[in-house]
Amino acid sequence: MISKEQLRKIAIYCDSYSPRKKEDLNITSNFYSEKYKSCENCVHFTADGSCDIDLIDKILSSLAMEQDLKS
Repeated sequence: MISKEQLRKIAIYCDSYSPRKKEDLNITSNFYSEKYKSCENCVHFTADGSCDIDLIDKILSSLAMEQDLKS
């Protein structure tokens, strides 16, 4: 399962990130801040926890490859 930290990193690198309006969010935690990008706040993030344009795995793979190059 993908972590909240990974969802934030993905949103930072995603060219298709589009934040939802605050009133449209289904906020399940007590913490919400508009200053943090996260897939959970994106219009493409579905109720079942996936990206409707299938970018989560692609961006995670790119981040992993970038990390490998730094090692």
